[in-house]
Amino acid sequence: MGALLRRLSHPSFSLAWRAPRCHMKIVGHEFNGWVVTAKTDDQSFEEMQEIVSYISFPDVTSLDISVSEEMNKERDQRNPEQLASMPLDRVLPRSLPWLLAGILPGLVELDLSNLQGGPISEGDYISELSLFNSSNCPNLGVIRWNNRVGGCYFLRGKDMRTLGNLRELYVDNILCDWRFDKLFAPLMNQFFEENSIIQRFFFFACNSQLERVSILRGRYVTMGPVTAMIEFPQWALMRFVRRSPRLKWFRSELTEENKQILSREKPE
Repeated sequence: MGALLRRLSHPSFSLAWRAPRCHMKIVGHEFNGWVVTAKTDDQSFEEMQEIVSYISFPDVTSLDISVSEEMNKERDQRNPEQLASMPLDRVLPRSLPWLLAGILPGLVELDLSNLQGGPISEGDYISELSLFNSSNCPNLGVIRWNNRVGGCYFLRGKDMRTLGNLRELYVDNILCDWRFDKLFAPLMNQFFEENSIIQRFFFFACNSQLERVSILRGRYVTMGPVTAMIEFPQWALMRFVRRSPRLKWFRSELTEENKQILSREKPE
């Protein structure tokens, strides 16, 4: 992290970046299908924060931190028990999104595809995505996190609740596995049991402004002595559509019959 900061703050980098550039792609954080986690920094947090305070790339509107899909192909061939034993090899060190969110004030689009989310341990409420908040990136309006594997806390949408300009969310092939954030495992019932005492719909904390959403092939891992990967229920997808007032486009595994029902309810 310290090395990256020094590179970004070096005069030669500023010269190379002088021409207007709107897209930034982060490379070098993946090696043979693994995300390379940060080594121990040779700078304190205070020193890094001081450097970040005078680095800014306001012209960048699109950030791509995604990695390749190779690991997801292996994931799709495993059953839930095998999946639980797979290493958490695609989790970003939190310092990286913290840095990028702090130096890209004009960010509009963010791509985290193929990265694992979390895990969120007890007492830890800071996720990769929550660092890209309205204070750092007030214009962020499009988020892509296809092939995300992580816990169920993400479905609440609280990572994105401060983003008043969020209009588009793409999370195709999302897999929600309660074993990533066991502290929040009881929340699973709120999303995937139709008659649970507390009934939640997907991304309830950030859905009020959403206009375009894609949740193709969404699945979750069941709790209990025998686990299984189950597709998101039809009623849960329909509940999300019904509770999203500005939704204009929705892609999912809804049946034609249920699409017609929703079209009659929301003809616009």
